[in-house]
Amino acid sequence: MKFTYCPHCGTKAVPRRIGDEGEVPFCENCNMPLFDMFPTCVLSVVADENGEILLIQQSYGDTSKFVGVAGYIKPGESAEQAAVREITEETGLAAESAEFLESIWYESKQMLMVGFLARVKHAETSLSGEVKSARWFPPKDAAATVRQGSIIQQLIITAEERLK
Repeated sequence: MKFTYCPHCGTKAVPRRIGDEGEVPFCENCNMPLFDMFPTCVLSVVADENGEILLIQQSYGDTSKFVGVAGYIKPGESAEQAAVREITEETGLAAESAEFLESIWYESKQMLMVGFLARVKHAETSLSGEVKSARWFPPKDAAATVRQGSIIQQLIITAEERLK
């Protein structure tokens, strides 16, 4: 979100040069820069003790595609906590860990995706209403199953080295 008006007082923002940031909207009433805001989400490669990867099909949007477990970070929550929470909410599995892989800017959605490798024990899933189905795949099959060039495919390929 790019600010035209101050979200605190409603004053029209004016451009002002702020150090190395360059020109940014500035509220002269509150005396503060108004830096752009954007959603930050987590996206996890969920792997079991055998290195198999769990992919899900969502119950909304394109329900035929397999994707990774993802969701928004809530206020007061770390990215790692959000990854663990989303895995539990969507699959019923308890992640033992969430290891940072990389962060990727998702241009078409204007959001930052924070990627994790999350370890779980292989078990039956208990799916939320957001998830139509879930299936375990060997890493190579998982990378070939998701949309080619997608962020989850990139994360699966990155995670493969750590799963060996």
